[in-house]
Amino acid sequence: MLVNQITIENYRIYYGVNQISFSPSQEKSVFIISGNNGFGKTTFLTSLVWCLYGKLMVDVDDKYKREIYEAGGYRKYAINNLNRKARNELKSDYSVEVVLSEIHVPSFPCNEIRIKRTFSLESKEDSLDILIDGQVNELTKEVGPELFIHDFILPKEIAKFFFFDAEKIVELAEIKSIEDKRYLSKAYSEVLGIKKYEDLRSQLRDLRIRFKRNSATKADRLKLETLQKEILKANSLIQFCREQINTLEEEKIFKRKQSDQYQEKLIREGNSLTLEELKNLKQMRESLSDEGKKLKSKVRDFLELAPFAIAGNKLNLLRDQLYLELNSKQGVIAPELLSEKVKSIVGQFVEDADALDLDKKVVTRLVRRLEENIFIKLTESTSKDFKVLLEYSETEKNEFEAIFNNLKYAYSRSFKQLIREEKNNRITLGKIARKISNAESKENDLLIQEIREQKEEVDLRIKAIEEKILELTHEVGSLNNQLASKAKVEVELAKRIDLEEKDKQKDGLAERLISELDNFIRKFKVEKKHALEVRILQELNGLMHKSDFVSKVEVEVDKEVIDIHLYDARREEILKESLSKGEQQLYATSILKALVDESNIQFPIFIDSPLQKFDKKHSKNVITKFYPNVAEQVVLFPLLEKELTEEEYGELLPKVNNTFLIQNLDQDSSRFWQVEPRKLLEIYKDSDHVYTH
Repeated sequence: MLVNQITIENYRIYYGVNQISFSPSQEKSVFIISGNNGFGKTTFLTSLVWCLYGKLMVDVDDKYKREIYEAGGYRKYAINNLNRKARNELKSDYSVEVVLSEIHVPSFPCNEIRIKRTFSLESKEDSLDILIDGQVNELTKEVGPELFIHDFILPKEIAKFFFFDAEKIVELAEIKSIEDKRYLSKAYSEVLGIKKYEDLRSQLRDLRIRFKRNSATKADRLKLETLQKEILKANSLIQFCREQINTLEEEKIFKRKQSDQYQEKLIREGNSLTLEELKNLKQMRESLSDEGKKLKSKVRDFLELAPFAIAGNKLNLLRDQLYLELNSKQGVIAPELLSEKVKSIVGQFVEDADALDLDKKVVTRLVRRLEENIFIKLTESTSKDFKVLLEYSETEKNEFEAIFNNLKYAYSRSFKQLIREEKNNRITLGKIARKISNAESKENDLLIQEIREQKEEVDLRIKAIEEKILELTHEVGSLNNQLASKAKVEVELAKRIDLEEKDKQKDGLAERLISELDNFIRKFKVEKKHALEVRILQELNGLMHKSDFVSKVEVEVDKEVIDIHLYDARREEILKESLSKGEQQLYATSILKALVDESNIQFPIFIDSPLQKFDKKHSKNVITKFYPNVAEQVVLFPLLEKELTEEEYGELLPKVNNTFLIQNLDQDSSRFWQVEPRKLLEIYKDSDHVYTH
């Protein structure tokens, strides 16, 4: 399948009719469309996805889903796609048309298929027209144009493998969650053709159930029919709930924008506070006021001790008097105790003198003189003439000591900290009071009241939407659980039903086919698994400049999940997150090439940012080995001299079929300019491609 021609009319930056043609060639498969940032490269790629899938483009890539949600839904997104100049000229529609050739459609031959999607601002809907060799075909009418594209052109689940941003495909190397792996597995099944056999198996199972239902007794048939109606109803409810969730999500995005706009208006009008914020400020004012009272009370407590702190010297004299009186009391009591102790020591000393063979008289005389000196000193110390002034009890003495130590060691630091806290409290309270005063002074402004009421109404609606989405999500979960339970009952009930003779043979044939399909799908998956492992390894070692960096690739398929593991020469797994961004891109590129080769789907590949993250040697490998061979027709969207240097372009040139520059005529208009491939860089350097008239 080849793209012969693409026509874009009034789509975004492309004003009027803009047509680009691709001439097929077996020798030269590469086409280049280049232009500066903002000229329309990504828009060109988006226009093709929109032409093929319309509102279903959300299933192609998350970036399209994000753009549509941020716009407030598909209709708003589509309305904004009309070129601004065309809108000013009161034109009300835009379109994109793709002409395909060399297409194999089962049942009938054809030379050309034209797919044209048009969006009308009047009806706010898009229409899809498909012409086969210039005529409307019964097949497109029978299956519907959207399903025709899915079944015979390119399923949307695998479109991401043919329309992609080379810089962002590194996401393939970063997939970790089970949900992402399950989604990727579905895409692989589509690409590799496995899904067709799985769909056939599912249809045969449904056929067996219908046989059993038709052959059932009246009571069993009634049970089965009732159960199937309940399953159908549950499926419808799930679909309805999901549609509601999508609608509510779109409304929530729109309401959030409204709320932000009202907030901006309040700021411009000089009152940016919401009622909730004003309420919070008042609560803060009350809290700070209470705290200020407590701090002032503490300050008063500290001030009671201030005179003592000021009279520090007098306090020291008071403490000296206290300890003199204490020592005096101890001196009155101590003589008897000391006398007994001295006599005991003297007696012991005299006994020891005998043992040491000392002169007992001399020792006794020395000891007596020592004893007299001790008592003389004690008498002198206790007979000093001083007045008792305090007479503190032990409790009073301890209380005084606590106050004295507080004043000496902690009072000054604590008092200063308390003063700082009280000052900060007053400053903060003053600021909040001014904010409240300013806000309340605006409360009587009718415009601000109106804006605030509208914002509060929108915010309440957002809250209600979020609650409803949560409720619907729970309902969907509950319905899914019911469905799983009913499906089991349905299968068990169908097993118990005796088939009529005329349907037994059909049912037996269907059962055999299902068994054969199970075996075939299992073998087919194993074959594709091994084939993918070989192809991915070949592509990796062909593109990477590290010799034998990857020695083994293992594709793990587990039910609905697929994962890919890389191993080095030591058979140790290479963690994909440890790869450089360039190596991750090569890894993802190798997966794409392997899938395209195994799929046998011949569809052109469109690649944005083709050489981002690559070093010089990797770039050469990709240019010479990957792009010329990945498909019969490859369209690259590089930034010349940045993503594709002159040297790199020289290596690619032998495979280049045709080249185009995107000229920017003004801020609302771009067009295609076909240039001779050998002169592409020369013309690009000599022309600024912008505002040419």
